[in-house]
Amino acid sequence: MTRARTSTGAGALWGRTLLLGIILLWCLFPFFWLIMTSLKIGDRALNSPNLFQGPFGLQNYIAVFSQDFHLNLRNSFAVAGMTTILCVIVGSLAAYAIARLPLKRKLLWLSGVLAVSLFPPVALVPPLYEVWRTLGLLNTWEGLYIPYTSFTLPLTIFILTTFFAAIPRDLEEAAKMDGATPFQAFYKIIFPLAAPGVFAAAIIIFVSAWNEFLLASTFAPRNAEVAQTVPVAIAAFTGAVEFQRPIGTITAACVVVTIPMIIMALIFQRRIVSGLTAGAVKG
Repeated sequence: MTRARTSTGAGALWGRTLLLGIILLWCLFPFFWLIMTSLKIGDRALNSPNLFQGPFGLQNYIAVFSQDFHLNLRNSFAVAGMTTILCVIVGSLAAYAIARLPLKRKLLWLSGVLAVSLFPPVALVPPLYEVWRTLGLLNTWEGLYIPYTSFTLPLTIFILTTFFAAIPRDLEEAAKMDGATPFQAFYKIIFPLAAPGVFAAAIIIFVSAWNEFLLASTFAPRNAEVAQTVPVAIAAFTGAVEFQRPIGTITAACVVVTIPMIIMALIFQRRIVSGLTAGAVKG
């Protein structure tokens, strides 16, 4: 009986390991294809289906940075960073108010907030463009992170409300008895306790702003020295050789763009996982 159970347990372990390996391979293969294609020289990147057929080189990466791609990276970091900071600050205060104030029909409020985030941005592009042109916000960082914040803030509020609502009110009452104001109780006690949720929301906001294309291609389509972001620059890439189809250059740029996201995920993976799972359990 013991041997049978041991064999069954070993078989289940091997089965789970095999399944996990298949899923991991399935998830990593697109990135492997991206790297191999970006290293192919000339027209091989598009014409050769064999990933291991060369010649290989770094010409595509050289072509990427010869087109001022470092300026596009700077713009994307600045816009995504400002969007994240604004959403975290405003979203935390709004979520805390919804979670703590004695509001009626809170579920209806949250549903309305979430419904705003589902509104298609393309419907607002023409009027926003006219307003931005009048205010001189075209081809500026402000012209990008203001609408990014507006579209991402509802989801931020929805996520953070769950975390603030799960924190016991007794902690705030104890802080008030010690002489803390409501705002001091918020940023000294409640906000640090909700850090996993805040961090998970910040990652979602940053990635969403980093990858946004529609508004960036409309409000800052050309000048990399001013505000053109990474997705718009990749869409406008040319090849390493004139009149060459730029698949190699595009994949090289995609690898460069993906690396910071991977590094960020590896560094903060514990906080991301704890934030997402805590929200699932507490909600």
